[in-house]
Amino acid sequence: MSKGTLYYSGGVKSTSAHYHVDGDTLIVEYDEGQKIERLHSELNIKPKLGQLNREILIAEIGLLVCPPTAALDQWLDGKSGTSVFDMESKKRWVLTSILLVPLLIYGLFAHLLPFTAIHLAQYVPMPIKQAASQQTLAALDYTFLSESELNKKQQELISQSFREIIEQVETDGLVIDVQFRYSDEFGPNAFALPDGTIVFTDQIIELMDYDQQLLDAILLHEIGHVKHNHSMRMVAESMFATMAITYFFGDLSGAIEAFFGIGTTVVQNSFSQAHEWEADNFALSQLNQVNRSPEDFAQAMEKLASLLGETEGEHSWLSSHPMMRARIENAQNYSVEE
Repeated sequence: MSKGTLYYSGGVKSTSAHYHVDGDTLIVEYDEGQKIERLHSELNIKPKLGQLNREILIAEIGLLVCPPTAALDQWLDGKSGTSVFDMESKKRWVLTSILLVPLLIYGLFAHLLPFTAIHLAQYVPMPIKQAASQQTLAALDYTFLSESELNKKQQELISQSFREIIEQVETDGLVIDVQFRYSDEFGPNAFALPDGTIVFTDQIIELMDYDQQLLDAILLHEIGHVKHNHSMRMVAESMFATMAITYFFGDLSGAIEAFFGIGTTVVQNSFSQAHEWEADNFALSQLNQVNRSPEDFAQAMEKLASLLGETEGEHSWLSSHPMMRARIENAQNYSVEE
């Protein structure tokens, strides 16, 4: 018989114990005559970790702690458990995992999650998009947005040009509804909701000096977000990213919680960049089709870029539109090429 220590359930008391294996049964003797017999399938066996003592949880009795031996390890873990431990103990497998795990995580976040989100987002029915959009706009109106301070004539002139642009753009049957709001918190901003509602703040109209060509270029960019279903894709991407991070890192606490927040933000920013490039290129292609110049979009971006370091804030249009200079150059080069 081999010797171990039995820790009783529900307390700190322990006692010496002797144990041996008979076929598929673990037999434990303790307290001068007490005897336990349990099948292997009835035991909760902790995974082997280096040369630490083995831990075997026996229901309603306690925790049996035993020095590791080859025979005990073989009985507890079987061949598969021994193989896993051997892999974890060998340097070549450790080094291989150090290389492969980051590649796996990169492939998951950079390719698999966006691919899955794109395909799932297109199946979200319009009633759900409309409900989500209405609730979002209502919440923003309650918190950050207020009624536009543009007079009715200004709103109508801008809206008329927007309607003319929308009629010429292929929107796949989407209903585009442009609304105006005032917001100190958002500042110069324009954003699209999943159902085709597009909001322009007074501040972005003022920043564009009421130049209708520049405003039309921004409108086309926002239509690009709606057409490519970016809002729903972002929801799906965020959901899958959170699930993946939780799966890989488990329910950790303390300092690692900060990592979760940072990691999710980084992933979302990466996805946002891809969305912005897609919306940019949609706007540039459509400007050509409506006999406008892609230079209009470049000029609008230049005006927004002038705010960098001055009024950029957490809710600024700029904060979710990264790589401004690269995007301006893309618009300028697109204009030259066409």
